[in-house]
Amino acid sequence: MKNVDVVVAGAGPTGLVLAGLLSRAGVKVLVAERRIDRGDRPKAVVLHAPTLELLDSFGLLDDVIARSIPLERFGFHVAGAGDFSVEMTGMDSHLAGYRNLPQPVLEGLLEKYALDYGAQIGYGVSYLSHEATGSGISVRFEGHEDVRCSYLIGSDGPRSAVRESLGIAMAGRSLTTSYLLVEGVPQQLVGRDEVGVYVGASGMVTMMPIPGDQVLMAGPVVSGLSLERGAQVPWSQVGDAIETLGFGSRLRLAEAVRTSHYSVDLRVAERLVDGNVVLAGDAAHLNTPAGGQGLNLGIGDAVALSWRILVALNDSDPGVLAGYDSERRQFAAKVGQTTFLAPLIERIRTADDETKPAIRNELDELALSWSQLYPGRQNGHGARYELGVGARVPSRLRTDAGLIPFLAPSDRVDGSTLLLFDDTGTDIATAGTTATVESGLRIPPVRAVHRVPRPAADGRVIAPANARGLLVRPDRRVARVLGEDDVPAFLSS
Repeated sequence: MKNVDVVVAGAGPTGLVLAGLLSRAGVKVLVAERRIDRGDRPKAVVLHAPTLELLDSFGLLDDVIARSIPLERFGFHVAGAGDFSVEMTGMDSHLAGYRNLPQPVLEGLLEKYALDYGAQIGYGVSYLSHEATGSGISVRFEGHEDVRCSYLIGSDGPRSAVRESLGIAMAGRSLTTSYLLVEGVPQQLVGRDEVGVYVGASGMVTMMPIPGDQVLMAGPVVSGLSLERGAQVPWSQVGDAIETLGFGSRLRLAEAVRTSHYSVDLRVAERLVDGNVVLAGDAAHLNTPAGGQGLNLGIGDAVALSWRILVALNDSDPGVLAGYDSERRQFAAKVGQTTFLAPLIERIRTADDETKPAIRNELDELALSWSQLYPGRQNGHGARYELGVGARVPSRLRTDAGLIPFLAPSDRVDGSTLLLFDDTGTDIATAGTTATVESGLRIPPVRAVHRVPRPAADGRVIAPANARGLLVRPDRRVARVLGEDDVPAFLSS
């Protein structure tokens, strides 16, 4: 039986990022994908700043920019209530805003990155079952010989076979309405710098620009359009229903390329870790398409999981995965809450001069959440984001003078980083110290030590009081805040 370190079920963006990061660190990875090929349906398209920063570290940013569309906002256009927006620029990243790139194109780029570092990827290979043995996990496939591995990752989508084999339930609920998805050519090119949400009396639909002067139209089925699972949906029927929203030519298509519908769930797996088997991506959580969260959330899973898998392999200690379970389940639940827009839409519908300021403040908060640049509810202090334990460290700090470099993107998951604020007097020692998170869980050894500017007290991103430095995990989360006495003790340990 063939031996590898890690088997990844599913070659979507989550599985490919995980395979690439682990292979980059020298881990032997096999990716099994049940599809024969990735197809050409755009699927998820939105790439937020953290994903773009990761792609930058992969050396793929130029390709992404050349093949995607830059966008600045999510616009809400509500009949009778006016226009509102979720502005995605002006944040703490050199890649603020977001870009729309069809998922098959993204998968092609990620696959090449993973293959270049030695990952094995098999298409037409279906996971069947697995069994824990004294020497690891034995995995059975259809379309491939059985494989023995140390860790099995289920990133095989909403109907995950890996999750089902573990008997893990998805807690949450299904929305009662179906969602439409139409790919086509618009009659007029409107809102090419935004994803527009158009709300009428009879329903709502979202228009997303994609490359090639095309759009994706998605959203809950409008009133009067009843669909059964598996039913064929002619564009004429969908177009007539969308016409009732009252936005005229802005939502008309000159050509409908493909039309389909699907159900939407707001769910999180009851656990993400079962021994040496881990769930990630859509196999671990499901949410509505609002804000383009799902794809980016799955890629975040891959980044958060990759360094923990590496530590577990090096230390023969799967206990490090417990932090992944609690951290990502909590974050997925929070993201799911931000994508259920029905209450917000209703408040916008009934907005008046008195309530509009509060709604616009809510949309500003939504922008910060949807960017996924500021995770960790315990780190929010009103308009400030404190770089305490669990906070995500930005690539740039936004100041009145512009963007200041802080922590550059990296595709290395085998090393942590020590950041010393520039007003800390301690001399920088050589890197390589092994650190331990306060909870006792291991993180990779420090391989880089940098001096960085102390965030201004009046900026969005701030440093904890009396902090002299930050110990940062490979996924850019703060593992420890270092005080006056901690820095010399840490560097000399």
